[in-house]
Amino acid sequence: MRGLGRGLEALIPMSREGEALVPQMVAVDQIRPSHQQVRTRFDAEPLGELAESIRLHGVLQPLLVRRLADGYELIAGERRWRAARLAGLTAVPAVVRSDAGNDEQLVLGLIENLQREDLDPIEEARGLHRLTEEFGLTHEEVAQRIGKHRVSVTQSLRLLAGCAAVQSAVAAGVISAGHARTLIALDGQAAQEHGLKVVIARHLSVRQAENWVRTYRPRRKPRSDSTAELRAIGADLESRLGLPMKLTGSLNRGKIELRYSSREELERVCAKLLS
Repeated sequence: MRGLGRGLEALIPMSREGEALVPQMVAVDQIRPSHQQVRTRFDAEPLGELAESIRLHGVLQPLLVRRLADGYELIAGERRWRAARLAGLTAVPAVVRSDAGNDEQLVLGLIENLQREDLDPIEEARGLHRLTEEFGLTHEEVAQRIGKHRVSVTQSLRLLAGCAAVQSAVAAGVISAGHARTLIALDGQAAQEHGLKVVIARHLSVRQAENWVRTYRPRRKPRSDSTAELRAIGADLESRLGLPMKLTGSLNRGKIELRYSSREELERVCAKLLS
């Protein structure tokens, strides 16, 4: 627990004598999930297995909740709470904290969730982002709190710079976090999405993906038909008027420049334009 700062131990309420408070039974329907929860996906099969275990043996590890005016909010144990509901329990053992307005408690609850090993890389990155943005912790402070190196925290946060498709692929386990950080070096959503397709289709390793990104050059957009049509119009006008001319802009908006070298040429082109 040394590298975790106050860590998980600080979540457990203590009596004045320093002993952990005894859990009490709390109605399941009075508990609501915390917005601090960083895990967004709960796989149905493992949750069902846990529910079956709870039916046979009950909830062996108490939940950690904080008391609110209209019930309780989870600080830790949402997976157990969901499984208990699935198992049909009406009440679960929970350690209740009453200091509901304490920001440090919210930080600790978020840290407890981040210390889980079953978070996907994007869930972890979003949790770390909340610690830095919402609670103002530096990367170094976050690293000390969760027992990781600062570089690891910074690398994790970089994943949030990926486009939605890259983030989804990492969260689903289609590509690794290393692949994602490599693709993030590409400029823009379209390039990242293209790189993602290449990595998946070719089954590239992270090193191979790095080499591909290093040599990737986006294709230039082909000249549009409107540009060719504009040039054709300019050539036709130049032929009809008998004067050098320059046509710039687009089909919808632009500029025509005529060049003449004598008064006779000016009068001749004016006569053609006014006829």
